[in-house]
Amino acid sequence: MGVKSIMRYMVFTFAAVLCIVALGACGAENKNGGTPVEISYLNNDETKLVKETHYLQGADVKEMIVEVLTLLCCVPENKELKATIASNINVVSYSFDGEQVTVSLGEKYRDLSRTTEVLTRAAIVRSLTSVPEVNCVLLTINGEPLMDGSGTPVGVMTADMFVDSAGTRQVEAASKVTLKLYFANEDGDGLVEINRELAHDADVSNVPMERLVIEQLISGPVNDESYPTVNPDTKILGVTVRDGVCHVDFDGTFMTPINNVSSDVTIYSIVNSLAELSNINKVQISIDGSTSGKFRDKYDLSTVFERNLELVE
Repeated sequence: MGVKSIMRYMVFTFAAVLCIVALGACGAENKNGGTPVEISYLNNDETKLVKETHYLQGADVKEMIVEVLTLLCCVPENKELKATIASNINVVSYSFDGEQVTVSLGEKYRDLSRTTEVLTRAAIVRSLTSVPEVNCVLLTINGEPLMDGSGTPVGVMTADMFVDSAGTRQVEAASKVTLKLYFANEDGDGLVEINRELAHDADVSNVPMERLVIEQLISGPVNDESYPTVNPDTKILGVTVRDGVCHVDFDGTFMTPINNVSSDVTIYSIVNSLAELSNINKVQISIDGSTSGKFRDKYDLSTVFERNLELVE
C-alpha cells in the first residue's frame, strides 16, 4: 500500500491511528508533480534536524496533512536519518481548523528526552506548516495539553518559534546554552563580563537568541559580583536582526535610570552583549517604535552602536 492509498484511508476514517510505521517505507512519490514541502527528520544521533523535499499528491489540505504525518512516521531513504516520530509513538488523531492543525500523540511521547522532544516538536511543526494554508500547530498527548519543562502548556506553535539561522539558538543545540552578558560594576561606571548558562528546555528553545540576551539583561545578575544595567520593569516591544544590525524596541520605562548606572554602561551593556552573537555587529535602540530624541539627553536614538570594550573591567 503506497502513501496515497494510506492517506485516503486515514482521511476518511478520520479518527483512525494516523502513523503507519509498519510499512517501513513511505512509497514512491511523483517528483515531477504534486505540492513540494520540506519534511524535517532527526539525524541518527538525535542532535539536529535535516530537511528533505517531498512532493505531496493530496487533493486537498486534509489529505496533505495526513501525508506529511505519514512521512514523519516513516524511515527515510537516507540512512543517516531516522523517522521523526518514533515507531513506538502513535499519532492518535488529527484535526484541521482553518489554519491550525491539532495533532494528538500517544503516551510514549512523554518518554522522549528533553533534547529529542524539542527536536521532534520542531520537526513536526516545521513540516506541517510547509503545507499550504497551515500556519500553526497544536500538539497534545491523548488530548491533554503538551507541557514544557516548567509544567506550562506549550500551546499553539508556528515555524518561526524554532529559529535555526546563524546567531540564533539552534533547536538542535546541546542541552545547555551559554550567554556572555555585560552587567554593571558596583560604582555603575564600568562593565563586568558574566557567562550565564541556561538549561536548554522548551522555553529556551522557542526564543531567538538575541531576544533571550535582552531578557536576561533585564532580569539582572544572579549574584553580587555585578549589578543590573536596565530597569527591571522595562518591556521588550520587538527585536529583529537585519544585515548584521539588531534593532531593539523598548517601552518608555527603559529611559528610567536604575541605581547609579551611567548612560554609557546601560547602552553598552546591551550592545556588547548582543555583539557577542555571531550574526550581530551593530545595535540600534528605539523607544515605543521611535528612533527620534535622545537617550537620557546623551545619545541620539538614531545612532547605530558598535561594540565598546573600553568600559569592561
